[in-house]
Amino acid sequence: MRLPPWLEKGSYLALLYSLLLEFLVPELKKVWAIKLGLYLAYAILLLYLLIWVLQFLMWPLHLVLKRRYTSAAISLISLPLSLISPPRLATGLLQLIGELAARARYRFRPPTPEAYRQQVSYTLPFKGVWWVGNGGPDASTSHSWHLVGQRYAYDFLITDESGKTYRHDGRRLEDYYAFGAPVLAPADGVVVAVQNRHHDCPWPGVLDPFAWSILGNYVLIRHADNEYSLLAHLRRGSVKVRPGDRVLRGQIVGECGNSGNSSEPHLHFQVQDHPNFFLAASLPVRYSRWSRVKGEDCQRVEEGFPVRGEHVANCESAPNP
Repeated sequence: MRLPPWLEKGSYLALLYSLLLEFLVPELKKVWAIKLGLYLAYAILLLYLLIWVLQFLMWPLHLVLKRRYTSAAISLISLPLSLISPPRLATGLLQLIGELAARARYRFRPPTPEAYRQQVSYTLPFKGVWWVGNGGPDASTSHSWHLVGQRYAYDFLITDESGKTYRHDGRRLEDYYAFGAPVLAPADGVVVAVQNRHHDCPWPGVLDPFAWSILGNYVLIRHADNEYSLLAHLRRGSVKVRPGDRVLRGQIVGECGNSGNSSEPHLHFQVQDHPNFFLAASLPVRYSRWSRVKGEDCQRVEEGFPVRGEHVANCESAPNP
């Protein structure tokens, strides 16, 4: 379910309008026309919130219908807890405020693949062949098109030849091919922030209602002015760098995990324009020297965007064509 563009923009204007009236000029609410506009703003925000909740509800239900996880029933049980979890509610509010700030910074014209000129050459942040579970440069493939902060983000997983992301029954984190896989710096840079003590949710298929951070464990690297890479959902205790460390492209900075807002072990990766995740806009950077992998066939890409559903690898770790 995608948000209509008019509702997406209208919700941010409605939020700004209501905040101005509530906190800056509350006396104007006595004017009937302005008061009517305030009620309309509340209605738009309520509709926006309703669609968000429906999106959140449909995701675990989709898992149940597809029988993707053996713990789908547990996922449904955890859903009410997730909806009332204070950290998740706070995260939703921060995302809404951050979205408004990020869009306003670009005058509601966020970066696009056609217009953005990246300063740094980036490579994919892993070894071997991974599957693009989510992500791409347009609305049909995007991780979260309606969220500027994650519009050009990616979720990477590892699958076997049958397309499964786990061995055995998938009930244990260790069953998942991606769990514990090394995560690499995508370019030279300086570590800005890390988190290394968030627990990994032990129940694959469940959005952890007790997660106190949407990112879980992560590494944030500054590569240039207004270009930062974020590698999130890392395994607890696996982060190998500290703030202030200088890292090189391809250096191992941690391991793939299941911390934060994660339903199974995977790597959330994005390049963004601000060190604060909630205030940042994700950037449509093209990745260099990687390959699309189909069975034993390997198509080299000098620069471009991986797209949802593809198997990809850095050229040095791709199978020989």
